[in-house]
Amino acid sequence: MKKENFIKLFIIAGVGYAVFVFLKNSKIAKTNQDNTTKAFDSEKSTPTPTAENAIIVRTAYTDAMNASESPSRLSELNKECMKEFGMRCYVDGEGKVVVCDAKGNIV
Repeated sequence: MKKENFIKLFIIAGVGYAVFVFLKNSKIAKTNQDNTTKAFDSEKSTPTPTAENAIIVRTAYTDAMNASESPSRLSELNKECMKEFGMRCYVDGEGKVVVCDAKGNIV
């Protein structure tokens, strides 16, 4: 091969590699941006507690307690209620079932 052909080959390979690196970095940057956007949106998507939903959460928790569910199952129920309604339940020192929001405010 001639010297000019080697130079053309290296130029084409160099440009191809530069385009590959540019596209790879832009794809990673876009993925990172999407992940931060999703994390930010998930913090905002916590539902606002309402009285009707508090009754639903309390009823589900008391029914699970009456069915002798294990504490781990009650914790799972609280996690699901937190995702769906933005509230959780617990039994206070007096034996009453209390419904509170994500910040701990009693509903």
